Amino acid sequence: MHGLTLQDKYEISEIYAIYARAIDEKRYDLLAEVFAPDASLHYEVGPHQFDCSGKQAKEHFSAFLNLCYWTNHLIGTPMIEQIKNVFATARVTATHLQKDGLGNLHRWILRGSYHDVFIQQGSRWKIARRVCICTDSEGEFLSDGAVEFSSMSWADPALISND
Repeated sequence: MHGLTLQDKYEISEIYAIYARAIDEKRYDLLAEVFAPDASLHYEVGPHQFDCSGKQAKEHFSAFLNLCYWTNHLIGTPMIEQIKNVFATARVTATHLQKDGLGNLHRWILRGSYHDVFIQQGSRWKIARRVCICTDSEGEFLSDGAVEFSSMSWADPALISND
């Protein structure tokens, strides 16, 4: 395996920005640019836990995040290393706003980290394995009684494109 170039590190860092955009803007199709189809994903977020493959990410993330009115994933600059594999860790603070049936807002904030193994598929870097651990949380996620939001009107690509 060759040493990582600055371009490699930039492209790996960009994966985190694409990931945040995909989940915060509910543009789940972008997850195919983040995760290899056979990626192994393990998430422990507060009391919730799930495992899925990269191919299943869209289904799993949308089922969870569509219960949120708005989310904001602030991801710190990743520390990228190459030992045996290309490995990166990044810290995250994620805010989730939900609305209940009465219109009340509920806030659930998580703090934790991503631990990712990257591979190259063709000319693109993708996550092959992720472990996400968020042990610090404030508030509660409403699994029942939350209004569902499958899209974000402010994130419509037609509204925010350069065309």
